[in-house]
Order: sequence, then C-alpha cells, then structure tokens
Amino acid sequence: MRVLVVDDHEVVRRGVRSLILTDPKYQVCGEAVDGQDAIEKALQLAPDVVVMDVSMPRLNGLEATPIIRAALPQSEVLILSQHDSPEMVRQAFNAGARGYVVKSSVARNLLSALDCVSHHQPFFDPAVPAPAESIPVDHKEIMQRSVAFEQALRENEELYRSTFELIGVGVAHVSSDGRFLRVNDKLCEITGYYKEELLAMTFRDITHPEDIENDLVHTEKMKAGDLETYAIENRYIRKDGSILWVSLTVSAARDTRGRLKHFISVIEDISSRREGQEAKYKLAAIVESSDDAIVSKDLNGIIQSWNSGAERLFGHTAAEVIGKPITTIIPPELRDEEKQIIARLRKGERIDHFETVRMTKSGNRLNVSITVSPVFDSSGRVIGASKVARDITGQKEVRDKLEARVQQRTQELEEKNEALRRQTETVRELSIRLLRTQDDERRRIARDLHDSAGQLLVALKMNLSPLEAEAQKLDPEFRDGVVESLKLVEELSKELRTLSYLLHPPLLDEAGLPAALRWYLEGFTQRSKIEVQLAVSPQLGRLPDDMEMTIFRIVQESLTNIHRHSGSRDARIALGREAGEICLRIQDSGCGMPVSTNGGLHRAKTGVGIQGMHERVTQLGGRFEIHSNGTGTQVTAVFPLASGPPQKQDPDSAAISRVR
Repeated sequence: MRVLVVDDHEVVRRGVRSLILTDPKYQVCGEAVDGQDAIEKALQLAPDVVVMDVSMPRLNGLEATPIIRAALPQSEVLILSQHDSPEMVRQAFNAGARGYVVKSSVARNLLSALDCVSHHQPFFDPAVPAPAESIPVDHKEIMQRSVAFEQALRENEELYRSTFELIGVGVAHVSSDGRFLRVNDKLCEITGYYKEELLAMTFRDITHPEDIENDLVHTEKMKAGDLETYAIENRYIRKDGSILWVSLTVSAARDTRGRLKHFISVIEDISSRREGQEAKYKLAAIVESSDDAIVSKDLNGIIQSWNSGAERLFGHTAAEVIGKPITTIIPPELRDEEKQIIARLRKGERIDHFETVRMTKSGNRLNVSITVSPVFDSSGRVIGASKVARDITGQKEVRDKLEARVQQRTQELEEKNEALRRQTETVRELSIRLLRTQDDERRRIARDLHDSAGQLLVALKMNLSPLEAEAQKLDPEFRDGVVESLKLVEELSKELRTLSYLLHPPLLDEAGLPAALRWYLEGFTQRSKIEVQLAVSPQLGRLPDDMEMTIFRIVQESLTNIHRHSGSRDARIALGREAGEICLRIQDSGCGMPVSTNGGLHRAKTGVGIQGMHERVTQLGGRFEIHSNGTGTQVTAVFPLASGPPQKQDPDSAAISRVR
C-alpha cells in the first residue's frame, strides 16, 4: 500500500514515516507540508491512503480532504490530529475521511487505522469519547447542519475547481477510450492548444507515435484492474509541431463498485530537466575523454573527482586520490599557492591559465597551466572548485627558446632602428640645409635680377623714352618700331619683377608677412581666376624671419596645388595666434586628394612639394597635417611661439582680406 504523509512539522512527518515502515506491506510514496501541497502530491502520486494533519498553513486538512476524495475516489484519507473532540471527528468524516487517529495515541493505533482504512473500512480512535446517546434529536438542527453541509460541499467543489485550474502542472480527466473530458489551463500552456481543441482530441493525438504503444499497455492494465496508477516519461507533440518531454502520472478514478469512471492524468513539462540531464551526460563524457586533467575539489582542498586525463598526467588513479588533499600533487614550496587559490574561490573569482609546477606520482615535476572555476550550489553559494590542468612542459621549452630568440632579434632591430634613426636625422638635416640653401639662392637670384638685369632694363627704358617723342617726327615704320621696343622693355621688366618677387618677395622683408601674402594672392588670382579669401588676425604682428618665409612658401605651394589638381574655384586662408601658437589653415572646395586610412584619420598621399612643406614645419618644431575627402582638402600648419607679448604689429595687417 502506498501512503502519502501530510504534516507541516518535519519531526512529525519523520515519526509517522518510521511507524509506517515498520510494517513491510506499507510504502511511503511521498510527503507534503500543507493542504495545497497534499493536493498536488496526491494528483501526481495517486496514493492508496493519505495520512492528513488538520491544522496546517494554506489549506488545512479538512479543506484538502474533500478535494482529494473528489479527484481520487479510490484514495482514502486518515486524519491525524491533536484534537480528541467528537465534533472534530464528525467534521473529519463529513469532509470525506475514512479514519481518525489522535496524535497522542498514534504509536498504538496508527497501523491498525491504516489496516482498516486501506480496506475502505472506518476507524475511530478509542481515545475519542463517544457522544452522549441520551441527547434528544433536534430535527431543526439536523436541517441546519444539512444546509451547512451542502454549502460546505459547494465550497469544497469550488475549491477543487480553483485548485484544478491553478495547480502548477497539467491535469486532465481522460475517458476510457482516450478522449479528453476535462483539462486545465496549464495543460493548454504545455501543449499549445486551446481547451476547446483539446476536448475534441484524444491523448493519442498529442503523444509521439513512438510512445503511444507504451502508454496503451499501461491503460489497458488499468482498465482490467491490474494497475491503479503508473508514471512514465513520454514525448508530446505541441500544436506548433515542436516536441517536448513530459512526466505523465495516470491514476484510475473508479466508482463504489470498482468500475473505471475515467483516468486522471497529471502532466509535467520536463524538457528543461531532460536537456539538463543530456547536457550533464555529454559534459561527463567530455570530461572523461579529455586529454586535460580535470579535477574537482571542495573548499577544504579535498579531491572529489579525478578524470582519466588526470590519471595519465599525474600517474595517480582516481581511487588513490579521491578523498585526499589536492596538495598531494603540489610541491611543498608552492603550497601557499593553494591557500591563495582557495581564498579567491571563496570570493567567487575564477583563475585563468595560471602557470605553475605540479608533481607526478613518481616525483617528477611538470610545468602546467591551470584554470580554476568556482562551483556554486542552487542558492549561489560557492561549495567547491573545478580545476583543469594542462601539461605545458614542451610548450614552455619552446616558448623560452622563442623568447630568447625574440629578445635577440629585438636587440638587433633596435640597433638597426637606431642606425636608421641616425640616417633619418642626417637626411633631415641635409633636407633642411637644402631648403635653406634654396631660400638663400632664391634670395640671391632675386636680388641679382633686381640689382643687375632689372636696373639695366630701367636704364634701357630711360634711353628709349626720348626716342619715342622724336620718333613721332620720323618715318611711321620707324616710329612703330620704337613704340613696340618700349612695350617689350616694359613687359620684360614686369616679367622680371614678377619672377624676382616669386623667388623672394621683397615685401616679406620690408613690410611683413600679411603684405607679402596680399601681393602674392593678387597676382595668383589674376593668373588662375581662383577667388582666394585671406583672414589674418590683427594680433599676428611680425614673426621670426624663418617662420614668415615658411608660411609664405606653404601658401605658395598649396595654392599651386589647388590650381593644378583640385578643380576648386575658391580657396580660404586663415592665419592667426591660437593659445600661444601660430596656426595656418588653407582650404579648398575641390575634388580632394588620394587618401589612405591610418588610425581612423584621412591623410593625403604626399608628393615632393608636400614633403618639403612638412620638412619646413618640422624644422621649426611645428605640426603639419593634411585632411582630404571628396568635398575638399585642408592643409594645417601649427608653429610654437615663445611666450611673451606679440611683436610689433605690422601697420598694414588686416583682419580679413578678400582677393579676387
């Protein structure tokens, strides 16, 4: 006989269980802690007898008894209570109990009561005093009690209905031919069908074809009376076609003559549990077949498991080390490591790829890499650790050789880099000297052109000018030749002056940078038809000669590139002081320059002229950048400026100048 023990005190449940198990014909199939729990366990386990306490939280025993009896007519209820009043006995039997035992006499009467109740015979504890027979019958009281009893039945029926719907497992009443007679919402949730759909189906319609035969074998036995309950694991097919695993517990509901009325099926979705079990089996197979040593231990460092990889690596069998401290494989001088590892594990920390040394059974030492992870219980408390160890002796030897080679190669590269740096510095110094030489040569040529050829042309024009007046009196052909010669002299003088200014603008020395830039931009605009806007800070003042020359050359080179390559019809130049620096920006609206992506910044591919600009700026300790995209190019040069008040301001400086 299968017995379900229900009491909210664990000590009482344990005592009742011990008494029941003294008789071998009884089996305790489960325990429940209150009336609600008793209903759920009874539906799942379908016990022959429920030993039920009365005073419990949630539902008490008198409230749970009629629900269990309505759902499981063949299951009897034996009330176990501290109360010895006749009224409590009447209430228990009115609720549907078959027997009543007072807890004070449970040791004497429990097994006798179980024997009677299991054979569907009533049992009254002799400790309960019999009601006085001389009390006259009050028919009015009987009618009142009858009405109260009917009301209690209705309330119990409603309680059963609500429990049927709210219980956390699927419940169904199934006819003897397999049709669903009644289903709760949880079963609909599990299968994905609406109630109306399930009530038009049989259990075969949702059972996996491979599992139907096993289910039918059990139901036929129940129909024949050979079986009262069974529990199996089946696969169901949900409405969406997906397959899930369920735990199916089926019990028979019979009438007073023992004839089958219907089946009561309790269905619990165990897909997650099955998946967890499968994952556990797979993990166990992986652990056992791994070449790495995989060991588990508790927080005291006692070994709990030892896989085949650990046996191969350390030489100890599982039987030899399980139950022993992990320090068995740790060299004496390194055992403080284990204390530190345990301390970190207690905090929930993970140790990744920690390289250390461990000992084999033969005493040999191995270089290993270990990863240690904390193991948690269901409440999130650290209860142990899982350790994976890998032999890296060979790898370490290779790595040491490689590191030695890398160090040697690094030293060689550093020496070559130093030699290259010195060569680069030499090239840079030569480049700077070349630029200075170019500027000096340009200044000399410009001065020579101005002082020699320029002066000769001026003298020539002065000598030819008187002839122009006399030529008016002479032959027209001679007169025209003289006029044409004067024009050629004027044009040659102009071209010579322009060439001289482009080589080295005299305004740069005489009037300062802003004036030299405005003069250059006027000529550039006339030649190129490109509109250039110049904005010069009024506080710019005079700058060192080499800085002014560098800025002028950058403007000159940049505008030449805009004219030749960008296709832009305008350009903007801004020059001023910013936070103790001189900043020059030149922008156009052209097609941009070929770029390469480096660190997220667009830097233009540089040519010889741009490289020269960069060298000039670097020579002065500045920064030179070019940013270019499809909408234009910006050249930026920033020069450090010594602290102190600005130098004397050029009187011709203007904040903004537009040249057309």
